[in-house]
Amino acid sequence: MQYNLFYENGKPRKSTIIEVFAKSSCLKCIIVKLSSPLIANDVDALYKECHRLAVNVLVEELYNLLNQMGYKVAISTEAELEYGKADILITVTSYGLNLKGEAKELLVEVKTGNSLSLSQLFRYLLDERSDTIVVWRVRKRQILIFNAEKIKPLLVEFMRMICLRANRLLSSHQIPPCQHTKQSNYQPSQEELKIALEEFSEALVETLPIALQTILKELENVVPQEQKLSNG
Repeated sequence: MQYNLFYENGKPRKSTIIEVFAKSSCLKCIIVKLSSPLIANDVDALYKECHRLAVNVLVEELYNLLNQMGYKVAISTEAELEYGKADILITVTSYGLNLKGEAKELLVEVKTGNSLSLSQLFRYLLDERSDTIVVWRVRKRQILIFNAEKIKPLLVEFMRMICLRANRLLSSHQIPPCQHTKQSNYQPSQEELKIALEEFSEALVETLPIALQTILKELENVVPQEQKLSNG
């Protein structure tokens, strides 16, 4: 069986491999997904535009606030990580004039739909670029915080599950067929898109200040205490 485990540039599809093993216990389904060619994301364009707008609005508000507060930051969107791409990665290069040593980072994930992938968040935490992920669920009007240290036992179990499942696949000499049907590409109706846009519009304006406040608070935890005191 020839698995499609690499991108055209030769880099391994680490994020895809982990996601496939995380989503199904059926070895046949795993083989089909790992062997399939890369396909374009078929998410409706409206959802993509809502996501892009939310990210852009948040980025500019963050730049404005952080610069006013004296933070020297670099904010990257679609930042390449070891196991995926982060919506927003905030790198604190200095706090006032006194921050020395390694740059500190905070990862922000923006969700404009109703879904939430724990395996995606786990992948980001495993990258170890940021110990904390702030998740802004716009339409759900929720801001969640995931801290690697606090959920470390769960992260360990997640990776153990991935490794055990991969070993089970590699050690299986004969894969039985499965009866799982292929999911069809769902296309939202015009009414569903209308409702989604209205909910997104209201929720973004309502929750943006809370998202900003949460991110600023988490950045206070990222910057070492001695740096804060020296700027106080």
